[in-house]
Amino acid sequence: MITAYALSGGRLERAALGPSGEPPANAVWLDLLAPSKDEESAVQAFAGLDVPSREEMQEIEVSSRLYREGDAHFMTAPVIHHTDTTRPEATPITFILTPNSLVTVRYTSPKSLDFFAARAARQIGWCTNAETILVGLLETIVDRVADVMERVASDLDTLSRKVFYDPTGGNGDEKSDEQATTDLQAVLRGLGRNGDLTSKTRDTILGLDRMATYLGAAEALGARKDLKARLKTLSRDLRSLAEHDGFLSSKVNFLLDATLGMISIEQNRSMTEQNNIIKIFTVAATALLPPTLVASIYGMNFKWQPELQWDYGYLYALVLMVVSAVVPYWYFKRRGWL
Repeated sequence: MITAYALSGGRLERAALGPSGEPPANAVWLDLLAPSKDEESAVQAFAGLDVPSREEMQEIEVSSRLYREGDAHFMTAPVIHHTDTTRPEATPITFILTPNSLVTVRYTSPKSLDFFAARAARQIGWCTNAETILVGLLETIVDRVADVMERVASDLDTLSRKVFYDPTGGNGDEKSDEQATTDLQAVLRGLGRNGDLTSKTRDTILGLDRMATYLGAAEALGARKDLKARLKTLSRDLRSLAEHDGFLSSKVNFLLDATLGMISIEQNRSMTEQNNIIKIFTVAATALLPPTLVASIYGMNFKWQPELQWDYGYLYALVLMVVSAVVPYWYFKRRGWL
């Protein structure tokens, strides 16, 4: 699908395509979303350039992502999207800057491009040509990345409190071992999601930083000092975001190690309690073996048993069973086994 934009009254407005789907002559930005062969041919006829394929956009060599053909500059960078879902992605987008127009080729729909188009339609004078559109797009993407990182930082603070400062679950009642382990497993999944998000934001930051460096070195923006100043500011923001992303990655790793340690502690404590219970049952069974033996002996039906004729034979057997139970108990208690 081709979406064409043209300048009207200092604003960037959507323009209608021709009868055969060809871009209008006054288009300054052509946005290609999963273009077909016919749409690629139409853009080639309009701008005089070959649209890179999806496979070419996914190549990771710098020479394949940043290069020049004639007067056109081809720049590809991964852009993060679907950040509000459980499966964020970073998909490459190609920016083709020509002297008269900008062409973007993408196979996904990041919100940053929609935000830019809406802002450029409202703000007069913000976009005046293809170069200002490109710089504005990059600034909008960087703002979006910063918002994502702010949300990651907030999520990590919440997860940190759950790991270190919330042993009661917020209601004053001590959590059971099973509940504590379940909560820590949920924290582990949250850390995994945020770790994946930070890695994808870093891919976007590095790709945009290479683009900004290329634009500054290739003199693709001409002699406009205002755009070069915005580009320098953009580069500083990207470096700052890269440092902050590194801090977030370190925090994710720290919380990951701490969470795994807490899970191990909870599991060891649970196993210790289970072992203590088993030990108590074992000691109790051992202590009851001697009285059971005495009861078994005097429960045998032999014809001649001298104790059967005693007046205190019954009391003697009871005392013998109690003593045979107390002595092992006292011994185990003295050894610290109970």
